[in-house]
Amino acid sequence: MCKLPMCWSIRSQPAFVITLAGQDQRVPTVITLFKKYANLNLRPFYGINGNLMYGSDEGYRLTPGERGLRESFTNLFQMAVRNNYNEMFVFEDDAIPHLNFTQLFKELPRECRKADVLLLGAMVTNKNKKQSPKDTCFRPDGTTYGAFAVRYKKSAFQPILNWLRETNIGPFDTVYRHLLYEGIDVRVAYPPFLAIMDVSHRSSVNKGRGIDRTSIKARAELHGWNLDEYPMSKIAV
Repeated sequence: MCKLPMCWSIRSQPAFVITLAGQDQRVPTVITLFKKYANLNLRPFYGINGNLMYGSDEGYRLTPGERGLRESFTNLFQMAVRNNYNEMFVFEDDAIPHLNFTQLFKELPRECRKADVLLLGAMVTNKNKKQSPKDTCFRPDGTTYGAFAVRYKKSAFQPILNWLRETNIGPFDTVYRHLLYEGIDVRVAYPPFLAIMDVSHRSSVNKGRGIDRTSIKARAELHGWNLDEYPMSKIAV
């Protein structure tokens, strides 16, 4: 088997869509979309439903759903270490690829390609447009969230596992700041984002995010998503 850089193919990389048993209706559509637009062969990875395991917040700062997602990622990264993956792509079951994902990924700058963790999509919550990210392949800050579309390299697997095991102070997507502090390079593929998140359904992680709270158009304006660049009509809610 060829292991030279010239032999690397996105199609052959481990790629997963995290979902929950009984809530996986969107998975077939997401698999089809990423096969068509990203040339990725996604496989379902069934996570932990914190809302079933934990009846309430039980004094935790995290919601039951956030705790379940952390445990889901713990299981996923343990599997990646056992299988000795060099890297893996991980998507949540509401991720939507860019219509030109394949070409955009090929054209990513060197900084993005070298990153230990590369967010292929993100939610930037800075409402000050003048301070919104303009740099190509920027590093996430305290206003950058989302774990719905990420490429992780082997160099990040164990540090992420250590953080998950040793802390319980924040949702999973707060790990990026910790990794940067530890000298692990984290970048966001931008512009444009190679994937966005469908927020037209109820969140299994945060029950406070109901389907009527924020429209997808409002989210797009806040996060800098151009919906015309994504196959929005293909998503089954």
